[in-house]
Amino acid sequence: MLEKFRSLGLNLVPREEEAIADEPLPALLFLTGGTEHLALEFAGNVQKSLILLAHFGHNSLPAALETLARLREEGRKAWLLTEADGEELLSFARVAALARELRGKRVGLIGGASPWLVASSPDPSVFREKLGLEVVEVPLSALRERTPSDSEILPEGEAVGIGEAERRMAGRVYAGLKALIADYRLSALSIACFGLLSEGCTACWALARLSDEGLPAGCEGDLPALLALWLGQILTGSPGFLANPTEVDRKRERLLLAHCTAPFSLVEGFALRTHFESRIGLAVAGELRPGPYTLFRLGGRRLEKAFVVEGTVLAERPGREDLCRTQVWFKMPKGALEKLLRDPLGNHHVLIPGHHRPILRQFHEVFLSD
Repeated sequence: MLEKFRSLGLNLVPREEEAIADEPLPALLFLTGGTEHLALEFAGNVQKSLILLAHFGHNSLPAALETLARLREEGRKAWLLTEADGEELLSFARVAALARELRGKRVGLIGGASPWLVASSPDPSVFREKLGLEVVEVPLSALRERTPSDSEILPEGEAVGIGEAERRMAGRVYAGLKALIADYRLSALSIACFGLLSEGCTACWALARLSDEGLPAGCEGDLPALLALWLGQILTGSPGFLANPTEVDRKRERLLLAHCTAPFSLVEGFALRTHFESRIGLAVAGELRPGPYTLFRLGGRRLEKAFVVEGTVLAERPGREDLCRTQVWFKMPKGALEKLLRDPLGNHHVLIPGHHRPILRQFHEVFLSD
């Protein structure tokens, strides 16, 4: 029976009940009819989304239908798939792999969430409950203690208004974050970076470099935005661009996004500039590579909402001095811009290279929506 599903490209491995219960998305294969009570007993012990698998013999499908109806009556999230649903099965396998990659990881919230993130600060317990992530709250003082007086690693590249002191500062912040990541065993981090400004420091360059090294690193203590960055990085192997929506062009259905950091692997060129709001420190003015991208935002007190649209980063370079240093126009599908303005989930949005709306939507439906 397993061979029917394996022929679809899905590797089903029989496991003991305890091992299955530990999976982020357990799958139950109904071999015969009359097994409904066994499935419900398992479901009662595992408060997770479930996949019900049925084949076309031995009353497997009738048993799965009866079980699904009962689970839905109880308000449970469950999906019924059969041996004829090859592509959908593989899609669920992909979202399960995403969740498995996150589970058990430690996320650093350095300095807490910035006070202006009034709609972007869900309780850290939500991340543990829904994804098995541990949010580790780290004071900014822990970074200061680990920041060396000098660093051998210095930002390179064309600079505008940037001197040796700013380059050394950026290298020192990067070295401090690397030490903190090692000491706290972090797999991702978001930092309340404005808390460093009083010391003449910015984290913009350090976050860009960490992102390119494969560690998702976000700004301002925004955990929902960090999760969006992280999912994009797992999906594509590439970092994303976290930014503020700063201007809308309704006529041409496009959105201007800007921020003071961008992963170097996403840009065609860049210059080192001062941080926009403070005019101190060191930031990245990058030229994002044009092409297909997905704009992604998670929201709600329990991450139960999501905004996901596919579009195109345009080649136009605004170069405005009244916005954060990296600026990009994003062409959106018809109606998406109006939805963003009518029902926003918050400020920060993430651009992920490529088109990934279906799998991000499915991941959200399975693991985050209530």
